[in-house]
Amino acid sequence: MIKGTRMIVITKKKIIAAGSIAVLFALCAILIGVSANGRNITAFSAYKGIIDRQLTPEDNTDLSQQIKKISGAASEIPSRVLKHFFALGEPSPEPEPETAPENTVQEEVMQPEIRRADRGLQVSNATDMSVNPSDFLNQPLAFALDGNGPQVLIMHTHTTESFSEECYIKGDPDRNLDETKNITAVGKAMAEVFNKNGIPAIHDTTVHDYPAYNGAYQRAAATIQKDLNKYSGIKVVLDVHRDGITKDDGTKVKLVTDINGETTAQVMLVVGTNATLKHDNWKENFKFASQIQAKAIEMFPSLMRPIDVRQERFNEHMTTGSLIIEIGTNGNTMEEAVNGGRDIAEVISTVLKN
Repeated sequence: MIKGTRMIVITKKKIIAAGSIAVLFALCAILIGVSANGRNITAFSAYKGIIDRQLTPEDNTDLSQQIKKISGAASEIPSRVLKHFFALGEPSPEPEPETAPENTVQEEVMQPEIRRADRGLQVSNATDMSVNPSDFLNQPLAFALDGNGPQVLIMHTHTTESFSEECYIKGDPDRNLDETKNITAVGKAMAEVFNKNGIPAIHDTTVHDYPAYNGAYQRAAATIQKDLNKYSGIKVVLDVHRDGITKDDGTKVKLVTDINGETTAQVMLVVGTNATLKHDNWKENFKFASQIQAKAIEMFPSLMRPIDVRQERFNEHMTTGSLIIEIGTNGNTMEEAVNGGRDIAEVISTVLKN
């Protein structure tokens, strides 16, 4: 072999692989061609390398109007971000230990099915399981407050999530180690509301996503278990986050509404299921979320986004009163998020006391 050159060997496997790639591109071309006639719009999503769910033009228009109504946003939201609006906005959490080793990333996410239920309730369902919150509104919760020490635990898997104010973690514009400028401040405000309403609550500010982000859910599970062992009366675990919604041009989307004259970040309840990991009692958490959503519609009609039902478990298997709560986005201010946190804590307090 002459020095400075390389021999290229084309094997049968490479030929087959090349042919498979060609077939894939041909399939994409067919899908794009079908969309051109307006009968069946199918978007090819570069965001996770998957093909989105199919939308007719009428569906797309209706979804856009739903977003404007729910978010109260004054600005137009382009159709290319509609498909991510009702999902968490952030990348899916890393798989827990029993599914994959550390530093792995989930590559596929089902696109959500948007459904309206009775009494104005809404669900964004990213699973293949049928759920209707109206079926759970008159059922008793799986737990009851007993006055045996703290009843509510507030914690944060992604403790450094911050808002539109200045951030301090180098290289990440949406995270902050200052507890007065990140999601921890929202959790503190929520705990104050619970305690004011006679529901003993503790706020665990343990940092789980810094210096390492990957593995945060495993570390958060250890924190939850530590608190459950220390305070046997805990019935409710609220993992408080903020969402992240960014347009293609980098503009952050703010989700706000007016509650009693205050500009307030909107709130989304996230329910994990047993689609990927063992979680036998996930419907108890969904029942809890459904009753919170219904009560919020009565108390603060514009506060809530649809309940987000997901394939992932999110550590919600640890109690029958476990939920993720997304308060605002990376486009909201801290003041707006704190207002949203206080309002949803008032709603949950009412549900728990009744």
